[in-house]
Amino acid sequence: ASRASRGDAALPVLEPVVGQPEASPVEELPAPVLGVVVGEGMEAAPRGQEMERANEGTARGSIESLGRWNEKGDDRAMPVKLKAETLREKKNMVRVGFGKLVDELVQTKGASSGILAISNWKKMRGPHEVTVSGVSWSASPDDVSYQRHGFVGMESGQRQNIRFPDFEGVVDDFGEEDQIAVYRVTLPSGGLRGKWAGRPPPPAPEDLYTGPRSDGLLSTEEISGEYSAACICAGCPWICNSMTVVPLGPDMIETWRTCCLFCPPFIGPIVAGGVQTRNPGTNTFRDPHPSKIVTFSADGTARATQGCGNFKKRRTSQKRTFQKVDARDLAGNWRGCFCHPLVYSWPFSPVFCTTKTALNEDQYEESGRCCFLCLPIPISGTHTRVYVNGHPTNGFAEDDGSGVHWHRGPGCAGSFKDICTFIAKKVG
Repeated sequence: ASRASRGDAALPVLEPVVGQPEASPVEELPAPVLGVVVGEGMEAAPRGQEMERANEGTARGSIESLGRWNEKGDDRAMPVKLKAETLREKKNMVRVGFGKLVDELVQTKGASSGILAISNWKKMRGPHEVTVSGVSWSASPDDVSYQRHGFVGMESGQRQNIRFPDFEGVVDDFGEEDQIAVYRVTLPSGGLRGKWAGRPPPPAPEDLYTGPRSDGLLSTEEISGEYSAACICAGCPWICNSMTVVPLGPDMIETWRTCCLFCPPFIGPIVAGGVQTRNPGTNTFRDPHPSKIVTFSADGTARATQGCGNFKKRRTSQKRTFQKVDARDLAGNWRGCFCHPLVYSWPFSPVFCTTKTALNEDQYEESGRCCFLCLPIPISGTHTRVYVNGHPTNGFAEDDGSGVHWHRGPGCAGSFKDICTFIAKKVG
């Protein structure tokens, strides 16, 4: 929405909601300094060591486009380390891959720059053909393996506009099928201040505004709050439905939904989080899945297309503000389980005992044991905060792309995938 659509009303000051964690301070961009961006207007294919640029005397690093290079599916120039299919997942994948490259550079003695590459290929998912993107990286400044199949050119019509606050330059091109987009990433000389390198710059003030609008649409501040649906929905096997709506900006919300499936022999809890964006010019919000839609009305009702969708704002509901859950507040011991709704499978539900260790405010490592069929299975992995259109969320994605854990607060997490619900609680 434009600034005009929101009017010139003063920004409202909301009292914090009781029981919610304090908001993390808004990140500030580092002081503007000149950086180096290489690759604009180049005609010839860039060469390995000659493309490296010193970043001495500046506080920020650089992202340099090395153009597009040919790729072969049966003989990949660089090993693919991360994969994604939807555009939102691809953008988060690039951020995660970028952060991992920077981490490796920091840990590699004498390494000041490395290579980030994005490739694409087609695959069949059922009857449909989908485009999969992959991210590769190398912490060696002399790595020229991406050149194996030949240079394509420097031109690209894509404008993905993925930026990082500690680096000059931009990741605009994701490449095409059988072509990889390649970038050289040079570390900032001033260090990274202990933050995740893959985070986006903070949103502009107008992108954080959630107050009254002048275009007749409901503001995200107005629709925020606690909602509930009928305890038992006629013709629907969902009971005890509830939904929490938190504004992320003028046209985006984060939701947390809980209910219970009751359709014997399928019985069990459902917990799901997500981010939904406004359909332009409407009070309808949708997530990347086209069938997951919620339409809000001025009378405090909300109609969802999935589950028991006739929600009503609770009389005691208060307006909500987004409270960023810091990964450092998640550190500690957790207990959780996967719940399959088929009653006969309950005895086989995996139980988790894990420990979370914060890497920074946007990432944590989780390790521990999963007990399945009385067998202890070691588990470990890194989870990274999901950013949507530059906004932080309270969803933390597993780096292998297998799911997102949404956090109600610093002590409760949940997700829903493949008809299974994951629920976890911090215990110490």
